[in-house]
Amino acid sequence: MKNNLTNIDPCFTLDNLPCGALVTDAEHVILNVNAYFANELYWDINLLIGHKVEIILTKASKVFYQSYLMPMLLHEKNCEEIQLSIVNGNGKRIPITVNAKVDANKKIYWSFFTASNRNKLYDELIQAREKLELQTKELKELASIDELTGLLNRREIKSRSTFVLSQLTSDQHPISILMIDIDFFKSINDNYGHTEGDRVLKELGRVLMNCGRKRDLISRYGGEEFLILLPDTDLEQAVIFANRLHNSVSTILIDGKPLTISVGISLFDEEMSFEEAVNEADTALYKAKDLGRNRTEVFSLA
Repeated sequence: MKNNLTNIDPCFTLDNLPCGALVTDAEHVILNVNAYFANELYWDINLLIGHKVEIILTKASKVFYQSYLMPMLLHEKNCEEIQLSIVNGNGKRIPITVNAKVDANKKIYWSFFTASNRNKLYDELIQAREKLELQTKELKELASIDELTGLLNRREIKSRSTFVLSQLTSDQHPISILMIDIDFFKSINDNYGHTEGDRVLKELGRVLMNCGRKRDLISRYGGEEFLILLPDTDLEQAVIFANRLHNSVSTILIDGKPLTISVGISLFDEEMSFEEAVNEADTALYKAKDLGRNRTEVFSLA
């Protein structure tokens, strides 16, 4: 059989390789390097041959080389795609990928591939991931926040309330629920237009946020209705809170006249569902409307 070695181009040398190549002995001393180190890495080859390979490594890579790479080479006899950083002849740090193999005479044959493009791609992938995470967060917020008022939407308060109610009722903490409705809101839209109606909704959302605490769940429940869940709040405290709302809401003016709201309050019981507590607050709200609006009523079975 014809030996394949006879097919090797006699003009081929290690200097033809598009990567750095060098040979070290068992003492880590550089025995030979190719022209890549001079042409691409700006090293004077005479300054490399006869010196230990650590001369081209950064401080961090020297530690990695001594503590991990060499022990692995001595045990496995080869390594592939190890990430290191070297310095070129101008002192610039360059990320590289290293492959190495040990022969029977304990000589080590190294190849160095610059990984600048790989690192650039990695950085781009990181940036793309961060962008996707930000977009996912924004989409999640859009799915949970009422766009007009910035409050929680109906779906989100129902979702969050499940955890809050189960947590607090198990510890026997009182929880009050307020259902709020803007008085004569249809007339505002009819007489002043939907732009004015939207302004009123936004202003009311701002007032509710200013009056509430961080742990309170405040939502636009639908149309001109707003729902607030007040943890650690009994009925007496909830009524005080509602009265403060009435005063704050009156600062919102429509054609010079103060805005008014009607409020219904219910106290959550551990045996009832979120929907049942909301229905009780809604019943109290309708009572407030029937009694003339601009007032607060507490749910009662009587």
